[in-house]
Amino acid sequence: MIALKKTSKASFLSLKSLLFFLLVFLFLLASIPPYLQQRQLVQEAETLQAEIEVLRQERMKLEQHKAWLSTDEYVEQVARQQLGLVRPGEVVIIRARDDMR
Repeated sequence: MIALKKTSKASFLSLKSLLFFLLVFLFLLASIPPYLQQRQLVQEAETLQAEIEVLRQERMKLEQHKAWLSTDEYVEQVARQQLGLVRPGEVVIIRARDDMR
């Protein structure tokens, strides 16, 4: 009778241990998809942060270019190059092409 109680108690403990390990396994198995999703979201956030930084730098360059376009130096440069304008008192020297010789 005592041996039967020990066997019954031992099988109950092994069943309890088996259930415990089964629950731990199921918990770990259930936690894998959220972990993978969180990892993917972190990677996507890092990618977006890098893209934001690139866009900030591009915006800064465009703002600098915009500031350059509104300077008197730029206006004068365009007037000279595209319109052929000169300041009063300046002499324009036109170089002959090599093929005209």
